[in-house]
Amino acid sequence: MTRLLQFRLFFRSFFLQAGWNFSKYQNIGLAFVMEPFLRTLYAKDEEALPSVLQRYLENFNTQPTMASFCFGALAKQEERLARAKTLTSYQQRLSEWNGIKRSLSITSASIGDRLFWGTLKPFTLLFALCIWLMLDLNFFETDIPGHFTYWEIFGAALTAFVTFNVIALFVKWQGISLSYFAENNGCFGLTRFDWNKTIYNAKRMGILFSVLLLLWGAYYFVHSLDEVFGLAFITRAVIVLFFVSISLITRDLRIPNMYVYLVAMLVFCMVCLF
Repeated sequence: MTRLLQFRLFFRSFFLQAGWNFSKYQNIGLAFVMEPFLRTLYAKDEEALPSVLQRYLENFNTQPTMASFCFGALAKQEERLARAKTLTSYQQRLSEWNGIKRSLSITSASIGDRLFWGTLKPFTLLFALCIWLMLDLNFFETDIPGHFTYWEIFGAALTAFVTFNVIALFVKWQGISLSYFAENNGCFGLTRFDWNKTIYNAKRMGILFSVLLLLWGAYYFVHSLDEVFGLAFITRAVIVLFFVSISLITRDLRIPNMYVYLVAMLVFCMVCLF
């Protein structure tokens, strides 16, 4: 795989979700991403291309960033399929291709959901809040101090955004080449990173930032006795405790917490406005 071809797959990977559907999930996006590679591979046998693309239009679903490991691995296995000399060899390699597609998509989804959705996104949010605190921008106040510029205010959010995407883009780019050039016992490049250690360390840093924010919030509300027993503090404390309790109940009932989060954000916005 040349650098140019890798870049074309990398660029098209940003549109993996564009054709998402309830029937076969990311199948259209997968076929769109892999098309340049398949056209190059089957340039001398264009009649085979429609049936090959049909295989990529079967069920496919994984975490978008980690999907790059699937692209490289499937490209490598497709080359083996194209070089099959006998029908028996082709059928055997096709079975391996299907197994790799299914198992690697599940593994990548498991890692990606825990790393990017469950750890890195909330971590970068906490990172932005801590930057505001270090700038002495007290977001517990409703009025923004006059000596802060909008660049300073939005700089923290931009830093969090860039941090998340730099890591995501690095994994997306490296995943294609690592999985394509990986040795047979290398789990298609997945073993090149210690995912569990990375997730563990990120969660511990997230807990540290959370404790810092909680301590700062406690200090802000308790430095004056009038504010401790103020209506605003009591209202916010009750709301937070209420939604924490509800989230524990909904988890036991297997109700998606996304609905709880949406209601919580709506309530918080209404409280802040009134």
